[in-house]
Amino acid sequence: MGGVAKTTLARLLYDEKQVKDHFELKAWVCGSDEFDSFDISRVIFQYVSEENKKFEDLNLLQVALRDHLREKRFLLVLDDV
Repeated sequence: MGGVAKTTLARLLYDEKQVKDHFELKAWVCGSDEFDSFDISRVIFQYVSEENKKFEDLNLLQVALRDHLREKRFLLVLDDV
């Protein structure tokens, strides 16, 4: 359902002060035509860790992501995924 302003509404809420104050970490990830869980996980990790680590394995990447997000309040927007 393209063109009904879902992304615009999500962006307005994402940028709201109350939302910023409520979540420790926020990430906005845009998908592509071809779904790639490794690439999406890598982008999320870069957002929340502010690191550009290289991962050879999806499992290692997701463990690092889990460890970084553990016990934190976070908002993840998956746009067009």
